[in-house]
Formats: sequence, C-alpha cells, structure tokens
Amino acid sequence: MDCTTFQAVWKELDVRVFSKLIPIIDVDKYIKKLSAYRFLQLLIFAQINEIDSLTAMAKHVKDTKELHTELEFDAISTSQLSRKLKHLSPSLFETIFHHLVQTIQRQLQATPTVEQIRRLHIIDSTTMSMCIGQYTWATFRKTKAGVRLHLRVVVQNDMTIPDRWVLLPAKHADRTQMEELITYDEEAIYLFDRGYVDYQQFDRLCEEGISFITRLKDNAIVEVWNEQRPDDESIMRDQEGVLGTNKTKMKHPLRLIQTKDSEGTVIVLVTNCFDRSAKEIADLYRCRWKIETFFKWMKQHLRIKRFWGTSENAVYTQIWVALVKADDKIPNIAGIKFPTYNRTIVSTRGAMVHDYERGIFHDQRDV
Repeated sequence: MDCTTFQAVWKELDVRVFSKLIPIIDVDKYIKKLSAYRFLQLLIFAQINEIDSLTAMAKHVKDTKELHTELEFDAISTSQLSRKLKHLSPSLFETIFHHLVQTIQRQLQATPTVEQIRRLHIIDSTTMSMCIGQYTWATFRKTKAGVRLHLRVVVQNDMTIPDRWVLLPAKHADRTQMEELITYDEEAIYLFDRGYVDYQQFDRLCEEGISFITRLKDNAIVEVWNEQRPDDESIMRDQEGVLGTNKTKMKHPLRLIQTKDSEGTVIVLVTNCFDRSAKEIADLYRCRWKIETFFKWMKQHLRIKRFWGTSENAVYTQIWVALVKADDKIPNIAGIKFPTYNRTIVSTRGAMVHDYERGIFHDQRDV
C-alpha cells in the first residue's frame, strides 16, 4: 500500500483547512463515523492505490492498519460507502481541488509569459467515454456515454496550471461553455480551437475588450476588406474582414492570418489582436499544444480504470478526487521559449496594400 504518497497529499489538506472550505456542520449532521473528511481521505487512498471497487475499498480498510489510525475506524461496509458516494455532493470535492490549484498559483511568481501579456489562457476539453448501458444519464451519442471536462489553463513561468473548469455530460458542445470559461481580463489573451467558433460570442469578446486567437473553420465565409504584406516569411496572408453572411454576419471586423502549423499544414487564424505582428499571433497559437500535453499528462495521472459507482454523483466525485490526488504532481511542462518581439509595430489597420472591394474569401483547402 502506498501510504507515503497519501501522507504527502494530506500535508496540504488537514482537517482545519477542510473545515474552512466545507460547511461540516451541515454536511456531517447525524454522522458518527464516516464524515466527509474521513470519506475524502479514504477515496484519495483508494485512488492512489488504484482500488477499483467499493467492496475492495471496504476490505482494504479492514486489512490496512495504517488506515485505522488515519481514519479513526477499522471497518466500513460496502453499503455505507455506496450511500455516501451517492448522496454526498461532488461540489465538495471540486471545492477542495479549487483550493489546491489556488495554493499552487499563489506560489508562482507572476512573470509574464510573453512581453506585455500577463496571462496566456488556453481553452479546450477532454472527453471520458463510458458504457451507455450503465451511464444512461451521460448519453451523448447513439452508442456512447461520457462526461467532458471543459478546461481553461493559464500558461505562466513555463507552467501549465488549471484555472477554470466545467464538468458536464459530453452532450454539451464546447462552444456552449465559452461564457463560463472566457471572462474579462484586459491583460490576457485567450487561445482556443475550432470547436469554440461562435460568431455571436466573437462579437461579445470584441465588445468586452477580450483578446482571442482561434482557428477558422474550413467552410467559413469571410468578407475581406483589405490586406497587408506579411511581416514574416512564415506568414502567407494577413487580412482584415468580417465573418458570416446574412443573419450570422459579425458586427466587428477580425484579422485573418494564413500560416502553417507545426506539422506544415496550411491554417487560417482569426483574431481581434490588431496591435501585434502576424508572426507573433501565429507563434502564440502554436502554444495550444501545451494544453494537449497537459490533458495527456492528466489522463496518465487520473488513472480511472473503473468508476466506483454509476450515478452522476459517483462519477463526478471520483473525477474530482482523482484531480485532487494528481494536483500535487502538476508538472513543469516544457514550453515554447517565447521570442521578444519588436513592440514598435503599427496597427494592421494602416498601411494596407490591397482593397478587395467587398470580395469574398473562401479557403476550401483541407486544413
């Protein structure tokens, strides 16, 4: 049994910290043995040791003397664990995860990732698939069930740290969570992929002064207003125009930058950042791989081979517990060494070299 790791995790979360975060009086009313705090201890122990069922968990409590001291009881039944898992709100465990993330963020010195960018936020999601027969509440396709973690991370000091999140059944599309994940921050730039393309949301971001960079969908219709010469050989086109047609047409113009991704595929980026060079914007967008690396790392450390229960509460609780357990191992993921850019660049809304006379730009290449 891995009790050393268990004790290390618990240094950051003793009963005093727990009681400040959780309304124990209400949660543990009429509870004599399996309090919320002891239950969290047991679940973290189970996650660390990859215990895959409540029956096995109950057996480990009985057989592991080290647990008797920590939990202050030496036996618990499977039915007691099942009832607790079903009725205790997952939000309690999400609160614990949030506390640990904030602790990590406070320990980081706020050094800008890129010159004049205090925070670089990257948004994406990851789906955990499940059997549709057992998890009907999480149905999102005819033959599949699953839950999706929508995540915003902040890239700072070459660290990739969770900053905001939403855990929901996988049927909720990425773009439906934009208002929850993208909040006003004049010192930040948001990066996200095509799953979050929503013209109404883009207008909202422009109106609220929120900077963003994303990738244009293959079938997007763009009315190009003007174009300027690329500022670097890696940039193929640098244009300004509006997205959409008729009812879907945006109110605010955006910038379109055609370049190549890290694999050499031609892509079109769309952004409301008119005060940065096209090369800088392309380099920033390539930082998206950091969240993909983070999700890969996270899945390796979550180690959920089997859920302890089939209810929504049981599934969400186990995911939050797994994240709490993994929180002490958030790695220093090697990042792009950002170049220092010449800040004398003028706005792209000047020095235009070609007027498209309301022409339509429609890139049909498979990007």
